[in-house]
Amino acid sequence: MSDPARDRETLLIVDDEEGPRESLKIVFEARYNVVLARSGEEALAIAKTTPVNAAVLDIRMSGMSGVDVLRGLKAIDRNIEVIMLTAYETLETARQALRLGARDYIGKPFNVKAMRTAVENAMEHRRIALSFNESVRKLDTLQTDLENVMMREEMARTSTQVYAGVLHDINNPLTIIRGYVDILMHRLTEASGMGDKEINEFRENMNTVAQQVNVCCSISNRHLEMLRREKPEGQLISVNLILQDLEELIKVHPSVKKAVIKVNRLDNDATVFIHSSELMQILLNLVTNSLQSSPDQQHVSVSAFKLDDLPEAAHFRDGPEERILNAETLDPDRPYIGIAISDTGKGIPSEIINDIFEPYFTTKRDSQGTGLGLAIVSRLIRRNRGAVHLRTRVNEGTTFTLYLPMETNSSGTG
Repeated sequence: MSDPARDRETLLIVDDEEGPRESLKIVFEARYNVVLARSGEEALAIAKTTPVNAAVLDIRMSGMSGVDVLRGLKAIDRNIEVIMLTAYETLETARQALRLGARDYIGKPFNVKAMRTAVENAMEHRRIALSFNESVRKLDTLQTDLENVMMREEMARTSTQVYAGVLHDINNPLTIIRGYVDILMHRLTEASGMGDKEINEFRENMNTVAQQVNVCCSISNRHLEMLRREKPEGQLISVNLILQDLEELIKVHPSVKKAVIKVNRLDNDATVFIHSSELMQILLNLVTNSLQSSPDQQHVSVSAFKLDDLPEAAHFRDGPEERILNAETLDPDRPYIGIAISDTGKGIPSEIINDIFEPYFTTKRDSQGTGLGLAIVSRLIRRNRGAVHLRTRVNEGTTFTLYLPMETNSSGTG
């Protein structure tokens, strides 16, 4: 059960004369919780420990003046409403008190009705101020909560995309590693019958496993660099060497068991400036998509070619059977390397062609796809000043063509 006295608003009366103090107590004690102070120092001590709604201050007291007490009360709680009371009213004193935040100014001897009105107005103003401040506090809290939720959601969304990207990127080399491990385990069971040729093949497979482990480490480092907003340094790499690695790695991918894949390298090698693991991931994602584009046997080809001049701008357009990403960065005055990945699968329906590069969009059933492969391709190709052109036809197949700037200041490896 609540104490009525504790629930009432508190009125602090400060006067070094007993008569005015007691008179004001008699006037207001029936309505407010009246607290008396005989000096400014005592008034400030009370205000520090007791919530005060309004105060009536004698402006002239021994020790601290009423103006000093007013300043001190506002420092403790700026919402305390203050009425100044004095027998020596001057215009300048009134102005000073009002500048410091006094609500009203009443002379001695005071009129009870005027004093009641002044205190009532002060208390009402205090209620309004408290209500307003509470509303502002709630609004600030709500805004902070919303910002925190939005930040958490954004961080979660970003982190999910980044880490899902890491998992997706690493999945391809891990699948390849697992394929090699299965081969090696089978070979180890027949180790006693291994000749020089088998030992050499075993050694080569072990080297491939080691290379793929390095690819996984490189991918992880790349995503950590991205989290730190650092761009991984590119390098001049041989197109034919990457295609050779791709051909070797894709041989043990599970989807190859029901597919025919052919890799056509450049007649004369060329170089592009890109992080090697990024180009390998782009190619692996596109080739894996092609291999999985139909449950039937697939014919997949990867073909590299040189372009001294890019096709006319009209050649690149978005439509029901075409999509171009990052065409605006293509420079018609420089040579490019093109790498086309083609399949004989079911093609891409026109109603989803604009969605396939979006994160988490997938047409694979039973959670077999993450929907990240083409989103990763899009991100990496943009970062390396390249473009991707998609052509597809339902029931006939799909071709993804990469365009990467060719470096002309270095010779090919032949």
